[in-house]
Amino acid sequence: MSPIITRKVLIVGAGLGGLCTSLALRQDGHEVTIIDSAPEFAEVSAASILTPHDVQAGAGIRVPPNNSRLLLRWGVDLENMKKSVSKRYHFVRWQDGSTITKFPFENIIQTHGAPYYLVHRADLHAALLDAAIKAGVTVLKNQRVVSYDFSKPEAITEDGRAWTADLIICADGIKSAARPLLTGHPDRPRDTGDVAYRILIPGKDLLADPELADLITDPATTSWCGPDAHLVGYPIRNGELYNIVVCATSLGETSDETWVVEGNNEELCSRFSGWESRVRKLCRLTPAFMKWRLCDLPTLSTWVHPSGKACLLGDACHPMLPYLAQGAAQAAEDAATLRQSLTKYPDLSDALYQYQRLRLPRASTIQAKTREHQYILHIDDGDEQVQRDEILKLNAQNNPVFWGFDQRRRWLFSHDAEKLDEEKGGGWDAPAVASL
Repeated sequence: MSPIITRKVLIVGAGLGGLCTSLALRQDGHEVTIIDSAPEFAEVSAASILTPHDVQAGAGIRVPPNNSRLLLRWGVDLENMKKSVSKRYHFVRWQDGSTITKFPFENIIQTHGAPYYLVHRADLHAALLDAAIKAGVTVLKNQRVVSYDFSKPEAITEDGRAWTADLIICADGIKSAARPLLTGHPDRPRDTGDVAYRILIPGKDLLADPELADLITDPATTSWCGPDAHLVGYPIRNGELYNIVVCATSLGETSDETWVVEGNNEELCSRFSGWESRVRKLCRLTPAFMKWRLCDLPTLSTWVHPSGKACLLGDACHPMLPYLAQGAAQAAEDAATLRQSLTKYPDLSDALYQYQRLRLPRASTIQAKTREHQYILHIDDGDEQVQRDEILKLNAQNNPVFWGFDQRRRWLFSHDAEKLDEEKGGGWDAPAVASL
């Protein structure tokens, strides 16, 4: 095997995708620098978790096996992170809390080869940042990029500094300034018509109520499905917090200019006043929270600049709606596949196009299925809802939940993005998925 060609790599964006990529590339000795416009990278303490600033950090996040296997391999200290696990995924009816169906999650490691964790996003970011710095990554804040010359390649920050590298990886999110420059086409994210309420409630408040206590003591991921909205709740930080993401039809509270607004508890309680008693109680317990506009993008024509010296990664090229909890996981898979492509192909352009060839079909499929779930989970009561509830119980290909079918769940969760079958496009031709 030929020796690995180590390169000077510049990553724009120190979010989860950028940090994952830095860790993956450091495994092979690449010289990696990350620049980000943020003024601070600070781990949020448990004492401050209910401030509006912290809520904007994204609150809870799920780390499924296709993500955790990579993080553990790259040296991220998940063992000492405060975290929770889910014994099952529980779909319930909005009006009375009755069970629609349950998917067991108790044998995740035995089935998929890696754990499934529920964590605070700030904790995960802090662990990734710590691992990256220990691995020798240079991470710099207050570095806002104002222009690119991808033919060099070069990024210019607002202080006038020119950052040059062999490869520039643009991991700057759904509002990526690099994307239209790289693809050659102007774009704007698609508004889905939904907003996400991101809520954190102290676990002790649930434990004080016998009707809510088992949401902490018997941890599960609970999804209340109702007309025009659904709520997903699960404990994080060993039950210190209960995380809720409400995805609901927008009431016009966000705009093209303002994607995140502060929520109103009175409006929250009013909106869900007809839902089952646990939901009403959780709404009353909700402190300050934020609402986020939910947007995505159509499948891009390319993730790679024609120069073969720059590429997109994560939400910059395939932003995921929260309905399948795969956003961070797919960014980690990008990082793993990019690493493998750079290892195998001496020519940088060949490596980047191989990364795109392997990743684009899988990421685009998950992105599309994620958007379908927006409709599936928000069906109004009636014949269609009754039919949905019945087929949700089936371990079969017509189950509308993507991972409600064992073979698709294996395709999603058991995937190892650093062990790819290139003849099958990184698992794209798996029988259970090819006919979707």
